[in-house]
Formats: sequence, C-alpha cells, structure tokens
Amino acid sequence: MDQDSSVFNDGLRPAIQETQEIIFTTPEIAERIVSFLDIMGFKDLVARQSETNIQNRLRDLSTFIAENVGTDNGMTFSIFSDSIVIFSKDDSAESFQMLLHTTSNIMKHSIMLGLPIKGAMAMGTCTVTQSNKNSFFFGQPIIDAYMLEENIVFYGVVLHHTLEAMAQEMVNKGEKIIFDHLVPLKKGCSCHYVLDWFTEEKANNLNRLRAIRCTVSDSPRRYIDNTISCFNSREK
Repeated sequence: MDQDSSVFNDGLRPAIQETQEIIFTTPEIAERIVSFLDIMGFKDLVARQSETNIQNRLRDLSTFIAENVGTDNGMTFSIFSDSIVIFSKDDSAESFQMLLHTTSNIMKHSIMLGLPIKGAMAMGTCTVTQSNKNSFFFGQPIIDAYMLEENIVFYGVVLHHTLEAMAQEMVNKGEKIIFDHLVPLKKGCSCHYVLDWFTEEKANNLNRLRAIRCTVSDSPRRYIDNTISCFNSREK
C-alpha cells in the first residue's frame, strides 16, 4: 500500500460535524469471504497527474463500488489509503459467487479508469463493526488475502487455499468466472484459482492495459505483460 495515496481517504471522507456522537453497530462475528484489493501505481500517479484528476477517478471508483456492493445482498466494504476490502454476508456458495462477480466488475471498471488493481480472496471468521463515522474490522481471512495479494505480480485476483474446495466445486458445476492457472509471484510461480475479470471484455481490456503500458517502465510493465499472458493462455 503506497503511503502517497492518502488522497483517497481525504478526498472521499464525508463531511460530519466533529461534535456528532459516534454510534456503533453491534459487532458482527461471522464466517465470511473477503476480497482484498490494492490499487497499483499511486506513487507514479501522484507524481504525474493533477490532484483534481486523481480525485475525480477515485470518486468515480468509490461510487461504482458503493453501487455494486449495496446493502440488500449483505455485503459491506471499506476503503482506506489505496486498498479496498469487501466482505460477504456469510460463507455460502451464493455469497461466494456474488462476491466473485462484484469483484470482477470492480476490476473492469478500475482498468477503464486507468487504476489497475491486484488482489486476493480468502475465507474465515471476521469481525466487522460500523459506525456513522467509520468502521473497523479484523480477522484471519483479511490477513490471508492481504499476504497473498502482496505476493502476486499481475493485475488479477487470486483465491487463497481456504476457498480451494468451494472453487473446485463451482468449476465442476460449470462456472467460468474462475480458472486454475499458474500465477506469477514475486519469487517464482504457483497454481491458484484466478478470477477471470478479463475475458468478457477482452478487446477493451487489452487496449486499456496497452494504454497504461505506454505510460510506465520497469516493473509495472512486468505486471501488464504477466496479466496479458495469463488471460491469453487460458484460451489455448
């Protein structure tokens, strides 16, 4: 998580009177599926783009997330610094599928905005508490998803082993939104289930990645090349 990205929180924080009473919800402890997403390239973005440009894109992304997560499906989310964390209602197959499709939509929209994301998903016991000013949360699946996300080297979302059995069952039933693939890591590669946010709008996503590629050098290009290679190889 880039420290230069504090503009995300500062630009999106709602205006609330300092004297307003903080009202907390009852802590909800439950088995959940967590999607941990990290917006990439903030150091370069802050150095090369105006604050207004950055603010507009982040507001767009934040609004899109809020509209897609909603409350009627039991999902909740939090945005801090350059990270996004989405929590499912429970650990059911239905909630898993809903979170997969929601995360896929966020990935596609962020690339359209020129804000590439990488991430991971994990399952386990979480505590989520919200108030009228903020929220706090903790639990092993957040750590698991964060640690896995930190290690991948492409713009994609990888499933932690806590979701392996559920993912395998989903694939056996014909679900196409995830697939087993060799994932590029900071040191070597290993096979994991990967979220396919790319193929449905492949031509557009390729163009968007190539547009980003023209603005970066060094390791960011490796991320883009790995992303294209990963999703191209699925069709072979």
